[in-house]
Amino acid sequence: MKKLSIGLLGCLMLGSNAYGAVPNDFDGDGISDRTWVQIESDKSLTWIAQLSTSQAQRALGSLGKSGDAITVGQWLAGGTQIGIASLNATTNQIEWSIRDSAGNVRTKVLGKKGDLVVSGGDFNGNGLADAAVVRLENKKAQWTVAFDLFGSDAPVEKTFQFGDAGDRVFYARAESGSAVDWIGITRTGSNSKTLARMLDVNSGAIKQFPRLPKFASQGNRPRPFPVRQSTGTDLIGFSMGSGGKTSVKVFSLEGGAVSSSVLSGTGTSVVGEFLQGPGYEIAYESGEYATIINPRHIDLTETVALGGIPVDEVNINSLGVEAVAPAPTSTPSSGGAPTAGTPVQCSSFARMPSTHIYKTFGSRHFSDVRATTIGLILKPGASGPFPSCVQAIDTNGNVVAKLGLYAVGSGWAARYYAGIGCGKNTPYGGSQVASRALQSSSSSKIYMKVGSVCYGPFEANKCINSTSC
Repeated sequence: MKKLSIGLLGCLMLGSNAYGAVPNDFDGDGISDRTWVQIESDKSLTWIAQLSTSQAQRALGSLGKSGDAITVGQWLAGGTQIGIASLNATTNQIEWSIRDSAGNVRTKVLGKKGDLVVSGGDFNGNGLADAAVVRLENKKAQWTVAFDLFGSDAPVEKTFQFGDAGDRVFYARAESGSAVDWIGITRTGSNSKTLARMLDVNSGAIKQFPRLPKFASQGNRPRPFPVRQSTGTDLIGFSMGSGGKTSVKVFSLEGGAVSSSVLSGTGTSVVGEFLQGPGYEIAYESGEYATIINPRHIDLTETVALGGIPVDEVNINSLGVEAVAPAPTSTPSSGGAPTAGTPVQCSSFARMPSTHIYKTFGSRHFSDVRATTIGLILKPGASGPFPSCVQAIDTNGNVVAKLGLYAVGSGWAARYYAGIGCGKNTPYGGSQVASRALQSSSSSKIYMKVGSVCYGPFEANKCINSTSC
């Protein structure tokens, strides 16, 4: 690992109060193990963790399929369980499933099609994860919380209204010295700031924080995510990708800026106790590289990416139709939902020819945005046309990325990259393209639309006809 330091924008006085069990700690050493899922050819999800004690990879099993919501968490006493929430197409109910320490799959039902699945929160503060769903009823956000969904034979459910149509849903610990998560919403407040309203579902207490940054309630509105602190009151993180870079910004609930890091690529951010010391860190992955951010001291530790799609305990995703707000969904991953609009039409479909190379990230010698974005490289002899723009589309025809023409000739028939030309606003690597396709089509497979022909489908996070990735 390579450790870098950059200037401090803010500091906190950190206490020594415990903030609960460490997430994604599969070897029991008190450090989060970096965890990811791989999407197999049959759309099933394979779970893997890199153990912090030995750096060895541990297979955690298979659970779920592409399109399911991730719900890994502390569902049972004694550690973390991998988990998913899936939509039963027959009943239209949401089924939550975990794999216990004996390898058995346990399933509970909570929610229905169109609900927003809220996973990872502990709303009664007893150390076990609670499940929640949110739906719109008469333009009001209706929450249902199931306390100790898997930790009790008969989970207690509580339903109440909190928030309006268009609000952004999140959760965090809003009170110092407490292990209780409060549910929250963000909306536009006064003085060009964002207002966060938070509710303790046990006592009914409400708190308002009117000074979060303007970008949290306007434009793409990145979803807030909690960054645990030893004091009990969480910091609030945001991850935003644009122009081939990702900004990871952290604030206190009172609105004070704590840290800001700008990283190359447009990848995925997850939260955990990745380093020794009080409070959680943020791990960001894009292309071949990963960066672990200590938001309190703004130290950056660089290491290698592990492949697949990184996952953590903080997960808020819709199953079916977006329930509360049509803005991009986030776990804290950046990038958001694919472009909306009329599906792209293809005049014909074909397998990817041997003359076409698809890469999930660029060559190692690149020093610009191409190093971390997907590319389509056409070998000499490849047939045209060579348009100025190629579209990556999901299996429903939604555009999930664009690749601009970099060059014609110079040893190749043509070369296209996301982050270049028409693709300057979609500088995504293969893992993020796969994630965006999953959100819009329940499949991580994509087509490359070159002219009027669509080549594919193929897995967005796997290289095609390439010897270098």
